[in-house]
Amino acid sequence: MQIVKEGLKAGDLEGVISPKFSIDQYKSKMGEDKNIMVLAFTVDSLAPAKDLERFAETGYKAIMDADATPGTMADGKHRVFVEFERKEGVINSIVAFLEDLKKLTNIEEFEYTYHKGQNPTIVSPETLQEVVPTTPEAYEQKVNEIKIGEAKNFFDKYSMIECKMQDNILSVKKTGTQQELQFEIHKVGPTNEIIEEAKAFAIDMDSVAECTHLTKYFGPLNITKTTENKFIFTNGDQSALLSKSGW
Repeated sequence: MQIVKEGLKAGDLEGVISPKFSIDQYKSKMGEDKNIMVLAFTVDSLAPAKDLERFAETGYKAIMDADATPGTMADGKHRVFVEFERKEGVINSIVAFLEDLKKLTNIEEFEYTYHKGQNPTIVSPETLQEVVPTTPEAYEQKVNEIKIGEAKNFFDKYSMIECKMQDNILSVKKTGTQQELQFEIHKVGPTNEIIEEAKAFAIDMDSVAECTHLTKYFGPLNITKTTENKFIFTNGDQSALLSKSGW
């Protein structure tokens, strides 16, 4: 019987760990996300989750931390978060870790999703190198590109608006106009959660006029203003809480 790590034999975790994991979906507890990447594995129950946690923490210098959630997530499963420093050579470290994990799980191929992505990619050094940023600078550029894409999908229903993102400041300019509007994005999420952030809605004439102007600018979004001088943009079951920036 092949001993993979002390206390664990080949096949000991067969059938309890999902072959699909995520990268950079969750925040690091060890430091800034630009410096540390988080691999999140889904495990059926607490005992094998703790086994995976110990396995990751034993004998892998590239792994900074591993942590199994003590309770179940919304899907009834446990998560194990494995953190790697974002630096040159990290892809080789991840591949080496996964090759050992294959022996424990009898999984032939692992798949991963990146950030909030839903479509999994088969793990290979080539796909990881292509998708996963391995320096802080590359990470910040990648996240900014993702944010711009998300903002465009949310605000630009008819592909008529140019979007730019710098930190949490969204700049938008409608095609054919010179006017650029800037907003600070406070939160994006399910509409019911965003609505709870609003203490009350502003219904005075000036506020209604502002919402009407923004609706004409952005198109078919439901836009309301709060008494805290913030705006709620609603697109179906998703909403964004914003405030004007610089105007």
